[in-house]
Amino acid sequence: QEPFLVKEVVQGNRDGGVACSLRSFEPMSVDADGDAVMAGDAEADITDKAGDDKAEVKEKEAEPVVTVEVVAQAEAAKEAGNALLKAGDLQGAIASYGQGLTLTEPILEKNPSEVGEELQQRGTAVHLALRLNAAQACLKQGDFSAASEHADKVLILDKDNTKALYRRAMACMQFDTEGRLDQARIDLARLAQLDPASREAREQLAKVKEKLKETRQREKERMASALSAGLYQEEHARLARQKILYEEEVKRRSEAGEETITYEDWLKKRKEQEDEEKKKEKEAREARLKEQAEEQERELLAAENSQRKSQGLKELSLEQWRTAQRNVPRKEEVVSTDELDLDEDEKRLLSETKAKGYYHGRLGTVLSDAAPKPQQVNADASPSSAQKGAGAVSEWNKEAGTWEERDMTTWAKERLTAWLKCTTVESTKTLESGEVLVATAKISKVKSLSGDAQILVIRKLPRHGFHFEADLSFSISVSPKEPQEEGKPEKLDGTASLPEIADNIEPTSVRINGAWKNGPSERLKPLADETFDKLRAGLRSQIRGFIEEYRGK
Repeated sequence: QEPFLVKEVVQGNRDGGVACSLRSFEPMSVDADGDAVMAGDAEADITDKAGDDKAEVKEKEAEPVVTVEVVAQAEAAKEAGNALLKAGDLQGAIASYGQGLTLTEPILEKNPSEVGEELQQRGTAVHLALRLNAAQACLKQGDFSAASEHADKVLILDKDNTKALYRRAMACMQFDTEGRLDQARIDLARLAQLDPASREAREQLAKVKEKLKETRQREKERMASALSAGLYQEEHARLARQKILYEEEVKRRSEAGEETITYEDWLKKRKEQEDEEKKKEKEAREARLKEQAEEQERELLAAENSQRKSQGLKELSLEQWRTAQRNVPRKEEVVSTDELDLDEDEKRLLSETKAKGYYHGRLGTVLSDAAPKPQQVNADASPSSAQKGAGAVSEWNKEAGTWEERDMTTWAKERLTAWLKCTTVESTKTLESGEVLVATAKISKVKSLSGDAQILVIRKLPRHGFHFEADLSFSISVSPKEPQEEGKPEKLDGTASLPEIADNIEPTSVRINGAWKNGPSERLKPLADETFDKLRAGLRSQIRGFIEEYRGK
């Protein structure tokens, strides 16, 4: 355990993407349907270290109540956000959409019988609109990760939403990672199928295919150079260099008598400096591109005026020429799905999507109905018992030569999500009053899971690499061991974050930080803390189960 890890080590964005100019596309205009950003919850920290898991509750929130007035407030927040977006106030629009999402989020977690079917439909509709508009605002602001996340949550509820598909694709295209670019390719292929007349979808699909091809080649070269030192060696080396630089900064501050700085704050300042440098590089690059575009315009205008002069026509000014170019009519095309320029993998994907749903059979991975079912595993179970045949080479790489690679990101995300969601634990405690209480904890939702996974086969020996971070929601139900006629079980809610789940970290050492949303009373605090500690152990056991399944691929 590193001595300088104060609270949670906040990792940088592992996409490694560079925000590109938005001039290459025009996101669709906002209509009355719009979409939004979730405001942060006021949460209490539950600190965690692998060897000493102790819980501290600092804040407590009341469970939100869903009413007609609450939905009306969310609709008003959407309209206010739309007005700000049209006025060019992107940050204000995102904040307004976020306020609306804070109001509508609880509706999605309730049954129609609790709030009424009509109210839930109305709340869900405004929630989708808020998310879509927030994605639009984040695109314009250049926050592509947030834009993609908003579109993700729309597609969970409405898998064929064309606006969400387009906006997620546009966000993912701004990154230089294979996983993001392949996501954009899949989204645009699906959009082209849903709307065959969309020229924009087909043009962007061609662009992302070319960019994906280039990225895969670069990644292949990078991985080949790193193989001699081990899988993900570059990432581990980068983290090691960061730690050394942090220690040097701590020493410098100590010698200079300056205030100490946590590793988390140091990483934040370092990222701000890097972002500022990237911003300056981007501005300089855009200035060069603008200058080149203007020069090309002048050359085209000169050629046009030369032709007009030979025809005895009056020469055009630059503005007149630009107006004429914008008014050139485009021929509308209607293309059937069969005529789209799709490869065999894309055709297979679209066929499976139509028959079995959007997330079925992604990237040629194991089909969802053939995948093994995750199970709740014993915290003391040995890794060898979690999956039969772990470490075996699968069919796709049995005949591998000296080196072969396979992107397993989508499969790994689906399987790790399934394993985490299966986590349940139980605790029993006798209070001073003699009352015996039973607490049952479970993971209620995997809020986000980001990262990547790859299998490399070197001389027929597979190496399973992965690196993920996850945010989860959990609930704890507390009730007397002897059932009573009156009274409902007390329910506690919170969130858990796993900042690093990686191939170089043992499951028992995975950090799990928690925060209460609806925390326990003083009476229940000891039982709640003990149950959350067991939930941590359960999560680590489930991660072990995922790893054994992954190594069996």
